[in-house]
Amino acid sequence: MTVPYDSAASRRLAFSLQVLPAVAYAAAIFYGGLTRMRELPEVGFVPTDKLLHAAVFGGLALLLGRAVRFLVAQPSLFKCLWLGALGSSAVGALLEVCQAFVPYRSADPWDWVADTVGAALAVSALLALLRVVPKRAEG
Repeated sequence: MTVPYDSAASRRLAFSLQVLPAVAYAAAIFYGGLTRMRELPEVGFVPTDKLLHAAVFGGLALLLGRAVRFLVAQPSLFKCLWLGALGSSAVGALLEVCQAFVPYRSADPWDWVADTVGAALAVSALLALLRVVPKRAEG
């Protein structure tokens, strides 16, 4: 449901609350992805950095889905969330390309796979949760 905005000020506030968090989160991902980091400790059978990629880009997918919902007229929640997952995957691919040009980082296609899987899992989990949780009665 898209909320009508009756003034430019309320539209700017809504933009600040709906879109800017996704932009700031993506910027933080790039900052973290392009700076020097120590090796992460391994936990279990899945490399820790892949789990971290999945979690971080899953969060980005949800924030991007929220931004899409604000920016696109009359979107379905399903479409917004999957566009958010697609955007999250694209940001992950771009980060890997950027890391290829940074001497102390390395581009790893498996990181991008983890980014994409994390985005898809986050969107799938939210959609499944929304199917199970009853909708609130309006009024």
